[in-house]
Amino acid sequence: MSILSLTISNYIMIAELLGLWFLLESNVHLTKRTINITRGVIILIFVEAVFWGIERYLREIGYLTWGRIILTPTIYLLHPIILLGIMDMAGFIKKRRILFYLPVIISAPILYTSQWTHLVYWFDDKNLYIAADSIMRYYPYLLFMLYVVVFFVMFTIRYTRFGTSERRGIFISVVVSILGVIGHLVLERDVDYSTLFASILLIYYLSLSLLTAKEDTLTHLLNRQCYFADSEKRKDSITAVVSVDMNDLKKINDTQGHAAGDKALITVAECLTKGKFKNKSVYRIGGDEYAIFYMKKSEEYVKTDIEYMQEELAKTPYVCAFGYEMVKNKDINNAMITADRAMYANKAKLKDTEERKIAAHREATIKALHEALGSGMWGMEFDEDGKMVSVEWSPEFRRMIGYTDENDFPNKLESWSDLIHPACKDKVIKAFNDAINDYSGNRIYDVEYRLKTKSGEWRWYHAIGKLLRRDDGTPLSYVGLFVDINDKKTASV
Repeated sequence: MSILSLTISNYIMIAELLGLWFLLESNVHLTKRTINITRGVIILIFVEAVFWGIERYLREIGYLTWGRIILTPTIYLLHPIILLGIMDMAGFIKKRRILFYLPVIISAPILYTSQWTHLVYWFDDKNLYIAADSIMRYYPYLLFMLYVVVFFVMFTIRYTRFGTSERRGIFISVVVSILGVIGHLVLERDVDYSTLFASILLIYYLSLSLLTAKEDTLTHLLNRQCYFADSEKRKDSITAVVSVDMNDLKKINDTQGHAAGDKALITVAECLTKGKFKNKSVYRIGGDEYAIFYMKKSEEYVKTDIEYMQEELAKTPYVCAFGYEMVKNKDINNAMITADRAMYANKAKLKDTEERKIAAHREATIKALHEALGSGMWGMEFDEDGKMVSVEWSPEFRRMIGYTDENDFPNKLESWSDLIHPACKDKVIKAFNDAINDYSGNRIYDVEYRLKTKSGEWRWYHAIGKLLRRDDGTPLSYVGLFVDINDKKTASV
């Protein structure tokens, strides 16, 4: 067979593989290793096509040659090796590589010596192919079928986090391969696999490129772009969202290096995807931020899964804050906003600093006093620059002045300060600010004043508060009690 006739008979396959070879130059999603392996597979397919063309030429002559004795088992072995290369493109066989190649290694002496052992096949003096009169006659096809099944299983395991539609292209190509092998077994037809391999490789490359584009390269979770796409495409089936944030990643990067930070992110990703809980998609949407979508799952299921993920994280040195929200009316964006708030609340509680421990202890003490006295509690939080960032009025505080919830008495300082009696206001505001500005920590906010209730009545109250400070003296938390003393005040008049 001439080179020209071989080229013409394999024209489509050659065009596909050459196109793929040059497409690899522009791919920004696949690693250099994957690109090099893909090119290696392309070369193997070309080699298989050339070897098969030569072997077909040699079978037409009337006598046996060493070329046919060597080429036939080589072609049989190239088929599973090509499939192994395709699997290696996606990193399926990084670990225990020898186990994947073991059937090929064992098969090599069986096939190369079969001419003399007659275990699988042999050629007679007239160059005729004679198959063994046993199940071993199907050995090359069964070997190839084994790797097709392994390929399908490994692909399914590797891409379980992707939806069915993403796996459909590969599934079709695998089914076609299986049907082709079955056809060879039933009809006992010996044809060239190279065109089939080229099609599988091209389809798989396109699928791999698509899936890799949706994947976070470090953790192999779904990426931010996929998160936004799925929030729209899958909104009919998403029933719950979870926001996850890892604590102290910056500290790990600064003290242990970015390699340790990468290891931490990968470990957290493994904890979020490990276990029996399915029908969820896990995304890395930022540096140390993750999101999870649950498809058609109940709140109880979500809570149980969060507990499981927390248990897995507890086995590692890393801590994550969680917040979740059930999706209502297909409004995923608002559900994620609510989940984020819950996550940040959880994150604040998880902050393992001495200041937060003290603040939590003091707040618990204040709450106990509040319950004993029937009083209202209030509190403020400050950032590291000493700027007030949040205000919280307890439900009891609002109730004592006639308000019901945050809608008619918002969590902001003006809600309270605007109601102070003009005759008391300067004194109260000065005492309030003096306690904040006293970095010694000795001054306590302790005043009696009149406040206007929602009904318009002026009543007397006694407020007391204490600043909790960081090591450098800047304010951390401002917590206090608010007690109604109107009856006592009016009785003494």
